[in-house]
Amino acid sequence: MNPRPVRNFADLVRRSAERFGDAVFLERRDGRGGEPTSFRALLDDVRKLAAGLAALGIRKGDRIGLIAENRREWLVADLACAWLGAADVPRGTDTTPAELAFLLTHGGCRFAFVETNKVARELRKLRASLPQLEMLCVMAERSDDAETLDFDTVRSRGEDWLAARPGELEALADAVGEDDVLTVIYTSGTTANPKGVTLTHGNLLENIRMVEEVLEFDPNDRAISVLPSWHSYERIMDYVLLWAGSKLVYSDRRRIKDDLRAVRPTIFVAVPRLWEVIHDGIVGHCRKQSGLRRRLLEFVLSNCRRIGAGRAGFVHRALHRVFARSILPRFLEATGGRLRIAVSGGGSLPAHVDECLLGMGIPLLNGYGLTETSPVVAVRRPSDNCAYTIGPPVPRTLCEIRDEAGQVVPQGKVGVIWIKGPQVMRGYWRNDEQTAQVLVGGWFNSGDLGCWTERGHLRITGRAKDTIVLAGGENVEPERLETQIKTSPLIEQVIVLGQDQKTLGALIVANLECLAQELAETGWDLRDGVLRGEAVQRRFRTELDRLVTREAGFRGLERIAQFRVLAEPMTAENGLLTQTMKLRRHAVVERYRPLIDELFGGQAADGEG
Repeated sequence: MNPRPVRNFADLVRRSAERFGDAVFLERRDGRGGEPTSFRALLDDVRKLAAGLAALGIRKGDRIGLIAENRREWLVADLACAWLGAADVPRGTDTTPAELAFLLTHGGCRFAFVETNKVARELRKLRASLPQLEMLCVMAERSDDAETLDFDTVRSRGEDWLAARPGELEALADAVGEDDVLTVIYTSGTTANPKGVTLTHGNLLENIRMVEEVLEFDPNDRAISVLPSWHSYERIMDYVLLWAGSKLVYSDRRRIKDDLRAVRPTIFVAVPRLWEVIHDGIVGHCRKQSGLRRRLLEFVLSNCRRIGAGRAGFVHRALHRVFARSILPRFLEATGGRLRIAVSGGGSLPAHVDECLLGMGIPLLNGYGLTETSPVVAVRRPSDNCAYTIGPPVPRTLCEIRDEAGQVVPQGKVGVIWIKGPQVMRGYWRNDEQTAQVLVGGWFNSGDLGCWTERGHLRITGRAKDTIVLAGGENVEPERLETQIKTSPLIEQVIVLGQDQKTLGALIVANLECLAQELAETGWDLRDGVLRGEAVQRRFRTELDRLVTREAGFRGLERIAQFRVLAEPMTAENGLLTQTMKLRRHAVVERYRPLIDELFGGQAADGEG
């Protein structure tokens, strides 16, 4: 049987059902458990829900909110929208009500799926500001409101619609083409409002093919899903698993350690922070030992780093072969011991974690991408896995390193990464101005800094744009936080930091006159330009916690976890501001690098902030 041609996501679901039938695709309903779902059952669920949406009046070109965490219903809703040519607008349940209102309004959503009645209630409170939102549907439980639908109700309507209109659902699917919008994913921008990345069926299908060509998933593979399904990184990997006939197991961050050992996946895709947790767990176990055993295990770890970094000599390679048969298998039990594809993406992978895990035998492939590129641009190959890089571009993808004048720079020189390929977005939803800033002649300006290695691999060196990406892969817009923090009379200036860190930090310039009115200067403990007094620390802690709250529209991860209070202002004269009074972030980082190292308890990342 010839495989079905794939022009859209309805074709993808039908093709997978034809090829893999009653084989299990989803082993659990969500991260806590539940019954499995086969490829054929997934198709049946998607068809019924798509028909239910059609019965409710949803048509090609509509936008549908999708506010939920990883679960079977999320994927079914996503694929049902795609079947009709409606574009989903996804987000997690931890999104603040104000931000949800913006996304649904700006996205023009007529309908929204929400995971729980709690989220539905929050949206109903905002109904006055959401005049275009006609209907809500609760996914994970029965609706507790007469005006709100639930998943079973929509499916039931779909069954009736299918019986009354044979063949019409397939015709609706066949009318969807590669250029039709699949999803609008909102991501942090340079203003307070997020930008809606507009991706087509063709963008995502091409990226699926690119990833599958270089990583080669197959029906024998079993993968754990722990990152948010709405995030483009996790989303593309879930789609590739569906394409390849592999098994997908939902988990969550609270149980991921246990699930890695129990599920024993062959594929694990994660952000750098999770790989760091695995690394630190192994290292911590070794340090808990005593005497000769501890010294031996620490030597094994040191040897792994040499191997992973490619700087081991003959003796160290010979010892490594011995350790690979005796000690290293115990280390690998932390990931289940069966990984053949392990991918890190969504942020900068710490060098010591990269080389150590590679040396242990974890086949860690560091990759790179952006929501605007569907998202994968480059990834290391299993046959050419070089530490400290993100590998070469995936097939049919061009990358150039350009200087500030837009000229291509030679190998080894750092510049901005520009990307061209069929996975590059159409543009930002209803935002032609920002689209024009990043899409030029078919090339996308990533805003990231990098260079080519001698072997033709890309190496990321920092970020030209200001958006902070935390170690867990979450995007944070510092300008919005800084604007809020500077509303305090005690704070003259602030720079929020945290690129590739676990939490956010800040350098604060105090308004000394206001501070003196509250705290006597004798308690400031001013040393080397930094106010270190305990009373000062308590006062600014209270102030930051007062300003950065959920009620003010901030997420929990946007809390300023650590800070230092400076006495000297940032000015154009000391090189920390431009002539138009904008922060020169890189200059601030270089000036205060020792203090930032102290702030985060280690080495600050290159390109911080």
